[in-house]
Amino acid sequence: MTKPDGLNSFAMRLPELAVRALPLLQAVGSVTKTAHQLGVSQSAVSQSIAELEKRLGVKVLRRGAQPVQLTDEGKLIAQYALSVQAAEENALASINDLRQNKGGRVRIGSSGPSASTRLLPHVMKRFSRHYPGIALELREAQDQEIIAALRRGEVDVAVVPGLDGDEEFESLSIACDRLVAITADDMNLPRHMNAEAFQRQPFIMTKGGSEPLVRKWFGRSDIDPRVDHSIQQITSILAVVRSGLACSIIAELALPEDLDGVKVLPLDPPAPRSLFLTRLPTTPSNSAVTRFWEFAEQEIYREE
Repeated sequence: MTKPDGLNSFAMRLPELAVRALPLLQAVGSVTKTAHQLGVSQSAVSQSIAELEKRLGVKVLRRGAQPVQLTDEGKLIAQYALSVQAAEENALASINDLRQNKGGRVRIGSSGPSASTRLLPHVMKRFSRHYPGIALELREAQDQEIIAALRRGEVDVAVVPGLDGDEEFESLSIACDRLVAITADDMNLPRHMNAEAFQRQPFIMTKGGSEPLVRKWFGRSDIDPRVDHSIQQITSILAVVRSGLACSIIAELALPEDLDGVKVLPLDPPAPRSLFLTRLPTTPSNSAVTRFWEFAEQEIYREE
């Protein structure tokens, strides 16, 4: 039996053959039959068990009993041996599943609802149909937090805006998005909203991942945004906008399908943003992550 790294001192004191033999002895009740099943001599089994008893200072067999019986201490060691064997078998089975792309997990980072609600569900659903044994975990945070998690190895891949051309990362362009204005249906506003138009209206600054892009857009017109309210959740922003209290700017792909009471207006000048599926090429990757990356790449090219 091959011992994994990090065994405690108790395990290191157990002769390997004795540990393998005790569960069989408990099952068949014979040293001779146990030795035959293990492919060793009867004396080798007996000597190994005697060595185990000497090291631990306990008896593991009830001598003279027929069939052979284990003491309480022997039963504990047999139980331990069975648990180690089961763990090894599970590990080998999991490794085999990974090799055959039947198991494993992929930790996916998402920098906002554009990815979490509009882009990733489609890819994740199709991937799971092809590889039902691979678990997909989704972690959501703002752009810089997700990028930091990617660097630390806490996520395997991530959907983030604007990393194309960064040599640190390997990226696939997954979608083109844009910032848009959202207002209440009954508000009388220009068909295209520029920075000056927003200065005349109460304004909600998103505290989500798009805030730096929104501020950058205002900066292109040398205008500091008028911030009357600050809200992070898209649903809350939409509720306030729908009430007519204020307008806002958010990423178009972050919008839900039901926009009853809310009007979407383009920005002037436009504010496009690209979203990328990103990974660190230098980070060791298991086969499940590699399979997800290759599948996502195929999905992207298939839809072009």
